[in-house]
Amino acid sequence: MAISNLKNYLLISTPGLNDSIFRKSIILLCDHHENGAMGLIINKPIISEKNKSSVFKIIFENMKINSKIYFGGPVNLQNCFVLHDNSYLSKDTVKISNSIALTSNNKIIDDIRNNVGPENYKVNMGYAGWDKGQLEDEIKNGDWLIKPLSKNFIFNISDKDMWEFSTLDLGLDSHDYMGKSGQA
Repeated sequence: MAISNLKNYLLISTPGLNDSIFRKSIILLCDHHENGAMGLIINKPIISEKNKSSVFKIIFENMKINSKIYFGGPVNLQNCFVLHDNSYLSKDTVKISNSIALTSNNKIIDDIRNNVGPENYKVNMGYAGWDKGQLEDEIKNGDWLIKPLSKNFIFNISDKDMWEFSTLDLGLDSHDYMGKSGQA
């Protein structure tokens, strides 16, 4: 596959990627062009409905959002991005595909809180970003697998199963890469 525009593709970290931030990450690329790329990690919740014991606890309690909050990536952690289905569109919404959109404003947070927001969504803090040529180099280096986004993937596969599901779907068994323990 030629590496040109990977918007609406998934980046799946390879089994050998041991970076503490991106290990076993699934990233939806929201934008990709000649000057760089931007995406959201979609399988790493930092706050769940049951466990609001992180640094963002006070913020999200005040927002009264009963949802998981995701670590979208290490860039601009103070910014909130809502990845959602196309049942909700505003003038600030960016369509990623025919079924997925991204909105980053206070109105969507208010609409979610008031039950008039999107039907399916993930609230993400921060994003993953790459400078010109950086993502392409990482892909060539074997850090990422590329897969087109399939319908219902983001909202229907559990966070804990998403990475394993994706690697198996591509024909890879992570156990083949991790090695096996033996006896000395």
